[in-house]
Amino acid sequence: MESFHITDRQPVKIFFFMVADKIATVLQSRSPKNLSGDHYKLAAVLMPIQEREDGDHLVLTKRAEHLNHHRGQVAFPGGRVDPGDCGELAAALRESHEEIGIDPAHVRVLGRLDQVTAAYDFVVTPFVGVIPPFYEFRLNPAETDAVFSVPIASLLEPRCMVIADHLSSHGEPVYHFYCNGWDIWGATARIIVQFLDLVYGYQIKQI
Repeated sequence: MESFHITDRQPVKIFFFMVADKIATVLQSRSPKNLSGDHYKLAAVLMPIQEREDGDHLVLTKRAEHLNHHRGQVAFPGGRVDPGDCGELAAALRESHEEIGIDPAHVRVLGRLDQVTAAYDFVVTPFVGVIPPFYEFRLNPAETDAVFSVPIASLLEPRCMVIADHLSSHGEPVYHFYCNGWDIWGATARIIVQFLDLVYGYQIKQI
């Protein structure tokens, strides 16, 4: 069985209502990092944020069990960049519409995060966007088994996240967020850590 150790975090001020303008300012004030390498396959995801009365939430999906890549894992909507896409953002919006029915016209794109690796040969470009607080998602069963949301305030709780006692295939820490019965890990967890770090000053200090 996989062993974990709890992490200790620096004090973080929790805001229960994030302002989209603040996020956009943070993301657009920096130059996101790109990963180099001709062997990578390009992919892109959308991190949808819903601003609700009970706080801000991230929307995530559970990938279908029959898929070839990342089957059954929790992920942001997104996928491979196709030749017909006009760049990574177009791919993220297209895949989000195909997987869970988010209309690109309903997304206010706030900015981009650093690229991350996924599996052995994918490099993923994450985009952050706000969607309406209550949305009628339409799941594509060929790609998605479930769609759900998690409160950002819960992700900031000290014991929500643990680090595995091994590194990923790329030599990176393996983070697990345990929230509302979901295990959020892999590239998705690294994207979340990056986002929380930039917006909230979220820092990880291993015990």
